[in-house]
Amino acid sequence: MNSHMNRNTVFLDGKLQNLLKATALTTMIALMPFASQADNPDSKHNHATGLGHASKLGHATGSELEVKRLNQTGKGMPSIKGPFPDTFNMTLLGQLTNAELGVTRLTNTGAAFLSDIWGWTAPAIGEENPHEYAIVGTSSGVAFVRITDPSNPEFLGIVPTTDTSTIRNFWWDIKTYNNRAYWITEVNNAGVASFDLTLLKDMGQVTAGTAISQGVKRYHGNGYLRAHNISINEATGFAYLTGASKNDPADPAFTDNGVIILDLKGEEPVEVAQINDIDSHDAQVVIYHGPDLNYVGKEIAIIFNGSDLEVGIYDVTDKTDIVELSVTNYAGASYAHQGWLTEDHGYMLMGDEEDELFGISDPKNPDLPDTARTYIWDLTDLKNPFVNGTFDSDAAAIDHNLFVKGNRIYQANYTSGIRVLEFVDISKGKLKEVAHMDTCRTII
Repeated sequence: MNSHMNRNTVFLDGKLQNLLKATALTTMIALMPFASQADNPDSKHNHATGLGHASKLGHATGSELEVKRLNQTGKGMPSIKGPFPDTFNMTLLGQLTNAELGVTRLTNTGAAFLSDIWGWTAPAIGEENPHEYAIVGTSSGVAFVRITDPSNPEFLGIVPTTDTSTIRNFWWDIKTYNNRAYWITEVNNAGVASFDLTLLKDMGQVTAGTAISQGVKRYHGNGYLRAHNISINEATGFAYLTGASKNDPADPAFTDNGVIILDLKGEEPVEVAQINDIDSHDAQVVIYHGPDLNYVGKEIAIIFNGSDLEVGIYDVTDKTDIVELSVTNYAGASYAHQGWLTEDHGYMLMGDEEDELFGISDPKNPDLPDTARTYIWDLTDLKNPFVNGTFDSDAAAIDHNLFVKGNRIYQANYTSGIRVLEFVDISKGKLKEVAHMDTCRTII
């Protein structure tokens, strides 16, 4: 996941109107340090290939808050030099450390860090201002934080990992549906866990390490072993587990890193379909309302197929007859990681996790960048999508997850924190950066 990051959670706001207050998702950024592999230990692609090491340049003297960048000394992880705060149009509002989130070092691995974040706003039941919450994946489990007042984040407790000894705690992913949080981890046999989010309203701020057990359920059906990511289409109640693995002798056709589809609408999740023979990493699934009139009103899944170096688009409306619409490669493909549709579904913004990495290692390859690159896909025809432009950041970092709100893109990066991009003329593949904050070295 994320490399050489600070091990804190930070809460951000922007000078630009509604920059980061639009959703709970974008008011809190959680980043984690690099481990032995960038993402999935079972991936057919070796994420650790070519990695070098980094050395600190040291701290500035005096009372001014300043931390120098990590300096790259070998092939691999890009990094940049510069003082903290490297900030433009953004303001730090609050912060919680790992210790304050109840995160402790894992047995045998010595790791303690954060890996994922999602947000939830409580239903308004006689409240003028409903509470907002951040749900944070950590190497010790899933932590819950009330962020109604982002300047005073309140840690409420943590659902602990089922196994503190395994490196698989490096990867967690969380989504919400019907007032429940659902999360997966690569910890074997931990199940697809869920938690009743309505219980949070009665929880007060607690000391670190407080374990939560009430309201937690776990799905273990059909030989489910683990998954890397979870995507939920809240309009239909279906969850899509990507990078999933099973241990089911009755289903030998299922391959590691495929997709498992669960129906969440009943009392317990029910597996309804799967997609095999792809190295799925992440997905976005929507009821499509874009320009391709053939699929308006259909449930469409866009799946980022990691080391297969391609993006797949599927009509998953009928779970008994899933239709592959297109599988598309792109110039510079190194690890198809994650992306998000524009609100009109006409375009998609995407990050490739390793193109910058290999651009540093192989600077003569014209398809590979040496700074964070965002790909802009034209989805006018879902059977023939194409990249109609790219945006290269000034920051020599690897871009990770991004999300679209209105005409802006909120993007997390390995070693340059959060960066906010804005559409200039997306039909011509043009973006610009309008704000950033290097959260990677934030210290209070």
